[in-house]
Amino acid sequence: MAFVNLEEVFHYIESFTNLEKSGSLFSARTYRLDRMALLLERFEQPQLSYRTIHIAGTKGKGSTATLLAHGLQAAGVRTGLYTSPHVTDYMERMEVLGSAPQVSTVLHLADQIRGVVEELPQDTLEAMGPPNTFELLTLLAFCYFRETGCRYVVVETGIGGRLDATNLVNPELCLITPIELEHTDVLGDTLQAVAREKAGIFKAGKPVFSAPQQPEVKGELQIAAARTGCPIVFLDDQMRSFQARCSKEGTEVRFRLRDEQEVSYTLALIGEVQGENAALAHLAVQTCLPSILPALAEGFTAARLPGRMEVIRLHPAVVIDGAHTPRSVQKVLDTFTELFGTEGVLLFAAAAGKKITEMAEILAPAFKDVVVTTPGSFRESNAAEVYRAFKDRNQATTLVVDTGQALAQARNLAGAVRPLLVAGSFYLAGAVRDILY
Repeated sequence: MAFVNLEEVFHYIESFTNLEKSGSLFSARTYRLDRMALLLERFEQPQLSYRTIHIAGTKGKGSTATLLAHGLQAAGVRTGLYTSPHVTDYMERMEVLGSAPQVSTVLHLADQIRGVVEELPQDTLEAMGPPNTFELLTLLAFCYFRETGCRYVVVETGIGGRLDATNLVNPELCLITPIELEHTDVLGDTLQAVAREKAGIFKAGKPVFSAPQQPEVKGELQIAAARTGCPIVFLDDQMRSFQARCSKEGTEVRFRLRDEQEVSYTLALIGEVQGENAALAHLAVQTCLPSILPALAEGFTAARLPGRMEVIRLHPAVVIDGAHTPRSVQKVLDTFTELFGTEGVLLFAAAAGKKITEMAEILAPAFKDVVVTTPGSFRESNAAEVYRAFKDRNQATTLVVDTGQALAQARNLAGAVRPLLVAGSFYLAGAVRDILY
């Protein structure tokens, strides 16, 4: 029976092993490319029907991808954008900029995908294992971008890079955003190991542009670039000056690269880090896609991304951010206190496996009140563990397991004047957006 709505489509896709949801340890059986290669072959390589830009890293991938995609669109290029995770709706992951989702196209493609999956030979399934949720989402997106006539697609990796399901594109250029320790069960427990996995997206001879990196990461990226014959440029090696000024409406950024005049952009995205993402995107465009450089200003102003320093109320302020690593919550905290002061309330939740203690050390002392909850029901979590970590560092911490009730309590604590920050999980961000919008 054919799919009749998007809810049915994504329920079917979620019925496969969902590594985002379970947080389960990867294995050689789940983390591999041969399944994805087979699926793409059955659909005649949709990912090769348009030009691509591939982005890997730990933080800032989605924002950088969004800025680049909007720059392309502003230049009149029909552009697709593949990001993860979504905050509210799965279709956020496979956006054709400037177009409403083409539901009938998605339904038709999903029917075809289900047919192909059901016809996979048993010996193939035994050898490779069945596809997982992220692979099927990626396949659907790649086919969708082909069917909707995209000329360029900006693709964000999911986990790592080398064996990520997105790594069968043939990119014109690659970008690497800041790399931190993450998914150590899959990518390795050192920065060098993680960097090697991220560098797995490099393709022979294709240029690479990287954000500033820690020395051991930079070294690994340089080794990988030399091995694959990729010219690699690091933003900090090119930067001669940089200033970013944040407001409740966005970010004004000014910078000068080597051998360039100073440039300035107005971003709707909030945060100094967004200015750094814009500078990285600018560097890549001016080197490889100079014809769209004049459109970047318009594109950067239009680029918006849910759940990234998203101000959804102003009186009093309610700010949502999916930050879930120590480095990212520190940056969010710095921007939040700069804009809204130090009398705020924090609503926090985190999925299992995150660095709870480190994040609590950063966040707990910075707020007058903290409410800990669960990040919705999508990911496994241990709210009691999170509560203990925050309570040890701020006695004004309460635990409210139900997300809706926790939001209500946090807003009551904030009252009419105190700002509220929601952080720790994109799934919490999505749940709060659903309630408040």
